[in-house]
Amino acid sequence: MTTQRGADADAPFDLDAARSARREAAGDGFKFVWNKKTYECQPAKEWPIQVTALLSEGNLNDALEAILGKKQYDAFMKHQPAMGDIEELMSALAKFSGVGDAAGN
Repeated sequence: MTTQRGADADAPFDLDAARSARREAAGDGFKFVWNKKTYECQPAKEWPIQVTALLSEGNLNDALEAILGKKQYDAFMKHQPAMGDIEELMSALAKFSGVGDAAGN
């Protein structure tokens, strides 16, 4: 996390630059294959903020749609994933993102 000290204390914090640096450091998104189709999504730290609330509420369907986007979500759900599939996907995504229990936190 970046803090302002010294001569730069009067300059506004540049959230745009911080986001750009964070995304550049993260590199490519998370990719996975489901029923011979490759899907891609951003690491957890880049998810829309509403995903946290949706997951806290146990609303996996809307959370997955927000993570994957409508088009990928519709294609993914067409193959009726089981709860175990979702658990494994979320665990792998958390590990990739460096967050949650799968990351050793």
